Amino acid sequence: MKSQSFIASDWRTVLLTLGLNDLDAWWTLPDAELVDEPNRRYGGEMSVYRVRLADAEGHPHSLYIKRQCDQLRRSVVHPLHGEPTLVKEFRALVDCLKQGVPVARPLFFESRMAADGHCYTVLVSLGLDGFESLDRLDLKALSRVRRWRLLQDVAEALRYMHSRGMAHGTLYPKHIFVAWRPSLGRFDVRFIDLEKARHSAGAAHRLRDMESLSRRSQGVSLRDRLRFLRAYLGRPRLKADDRRLLRQLAPKKRQS
Repeated sequence: MKSQSFIASDWRTVLLTLGLNDLDAWWTLPDAELVDEPNRRYGGEMSVYRVRLADAEGHPHSLYIKRQCDQLRRSVVHPLHGEPTLVKEFRALVDCLKQGVPVARPLFFESRMAADGHCYTVLVSLGLDGFESLDRLDLKALSRVRRWRLLQDVAEALRYMHSRGMAHGTLYPKHIFVAWRPSLGRFDVRFIDLEKARHSAGAAHRLRDMESLSRRSQGVSLRDRLRFLRAYLGRPRLKADDRRLLRQLAPKKRQS
């Protein structure tokens, strides 16, 4: 596998000044705070860290650092040795940004095969300061108007992603971040963790996104789901086929 690297142009001077322009520097950054327990799967390991850095204008930001050793997944393009899941995620983020799909912005990326035979990859993304993930948002605390606005904005963002030929692949509430924008009267929506995102998403992949999001959403009423689906489909009223889809998206009842 060839070495790959990237530095966002507006952060290049800052990162070069701080000596954070290669994988080794990010891997050994001393002030990074571990966010979650290491993820061990696909024959490797990945850890997520957080650090605060100021941009070129001196404004502080949270940056999230994903450090991955191996975790190679085979594909049609890489059937023998596979490729790191972070390589796929970085590629998906870049493609989404080109298409205008709202995602967390990558600032640094590098992946290389080391002399020890292991593949090391680092992906650094700009933190979503001021945003809240859907799984941590108290829907009951929102007014009815604000709650419905949230449902509409998330549905429209997902519809746009799908319309650009992309599907998230593992869309859970924790993968959608929102921030209320008073000046716009709407929510800003961003998607994260696109390691399983895919291109040319057909109806089955779009449905999978909607099913996984619906199944894991807590405190969402049937009326909420109805409003979400209308916004996603862009229709003021649902047709017969749409209502069948609504029933399909409803949480399955547990067997007693």
